[in-house]
Amino acid sequence: MVVFVCDCCYPHITMSWKNNTWIVFICLYSTVQITLFSKAFTPCTVSGTLSRRMKTSSLLLFRELISDDEEDLRADISVIIKQDGLSDFLQADNRLCVIKLFAPYCKACKAFGVKFRKLALEKGDKINAAGVVVHHGIARFGEIEYSSNIKLCKHLKVKKFPTVLIYRGGKEGELIGEIDCKNISIENLVSATDQLTGTVEN
Repeated sequence: MVVFVCDCCYPHITMSWKNNTWIVFICLYSTVQITLFSKAFTPCTVSGTLSRRMKTSSLLLFRELISDDEEDLRADISVIIKQDGLSDFLQADNRLCVIKLFAPYCKACKAFGVKFRKLALEKGDKINAAGVVVHHGIARFGEIEYSSNIKLCKHLKVKKFPTVLIYRGGKEGELIGEIDCKNISIENLVSATDQLTGTVEN
C-alpha cells in the first residue's frame, strides 16, 4: 500500500487499485505526511508543510505512481548484496537471471551500464515509479558492485569488469554462462541471453 496525505483547499480522498497495490491520496488542510508501506509493512514517514507548488508536484507524483504507460516504466534491476542476497535473487523464480558485476572506478563499466539497462528494459521486468512490477520479462536482471561485495566477487572468481554472469533461476541457481563484457557488443550479449533463455524454457 502507498499512502499520501497532504494539505489541500478541501478534504478529499482518492484511491486506486494498481497491480495488487492500493494507492491512496488523502488531502487535508495543513500538513503533509507521506507513508510508504513496504511488503513487510514497515512504515517510513516524511512530514512537512506543502506549498502550492508542492501540492501540484504531489498530484503529479501520484499520477506517475499509478501510471503503467510504457513510456513511464523503467527496468527492474535488483541490487545484490553478499551471498545471501545472491541466493535470494536466484531462488525468487525459475527464469533466467542475468547479473552484471562492475566496479565504480571502471570506465568500461559505466559505458556498459547504459547498454545493460537497455537490455534489462527490453528483456526483463518493468516497474513503475512506485517500484511495482507491471510487466514480467523473460529474464530477471541484477547487479553486484565490487567494493561492497569483495568476498562475493572473489567467491565467484570474477577478475575482470564488467562481467555478466547468467544463471538458471531456481533453488539450485546453476551458473550457465559467463561473459567478459569489456569489449563485447550489446548485440552479442543479447544473442547470448536469447540463446540461454531458450535453454531454460526448454
